[in-house]
Amino acid sequence: MQNAADMARDRQFNMRLSADEAHRLDALAGHYGLNAANLLRMLLKKEADAIGIGTPKASKKSAKK
Repeated sequence: MQNAADMARDRQFNMRLSADEAHRLDALAGHYGLNAANLLRMLLKKEADAIGIGTPKASKKSAKK
């Protein structure tokens, strides 16, 4: 698995949270010792793995390296 610092992050996602949602986000991030962005990355991976969707296939161009 790639280190987070090595992965390109070229997409941005913005959303508004209610006070309750912000509290849950902060509490979960604190529980796991993560910031909000890394918590969301962790939860996305966990849920994707749970339903078996994994990650997109590597493109032919990047597979030739």
